[in-house]
Amino acid sequence: MLDKSQIITGLLEVMESNLRRQFNANKNASDGAINAESRAETKWDTCGLEASYLARGHALQFKQTAAQVDELRAMEAQSFVGKQIGVGALVKVDSDGETMFFFLMNHGGGTELKLDFGEVTVVTPESPVGIAILGKKQSDRYE
Repeated sequence: MLDKSQIITGLLEVMESNLRRQFNANKNASDGAINAESRAETKWDTCGLEASYLARGHALQFKQTAAQVDELRAMEAQSFVGKQIGVGALVKVDSDGETMFFFLMNHGGGTELKLDFGEVTVVTPESPVGIAILGKKQSDRYE
């Protein structure tokens, strides 16, 4: 069995890096929104308003990513041997002689992790691959 903790750690590193970037973007946007240069000079000047919308968007995205990171930190790797594929499952897919690994998660879809045993792509239950594999069992076929 492959070590899922390696995958969770790798995904956590990527998401924490995103969180730091979002924090900096949020800080810059917030500073821009309250900067004296953003103050409206005429009633048609919307620079300050636009900056405040941007700051709010960054703040919401930061909050969402922080919650996702907390959820990932609390996650414990579980075995899906003999069970239906669900969130937290590592799925090995053999297709036309090529082996691919997918890690089904609620967050982080599209993230590719290069690990000792190969490349793992994180997919969400809403993605096309996630929809195809969710609920399947070992040796099941999917289209």
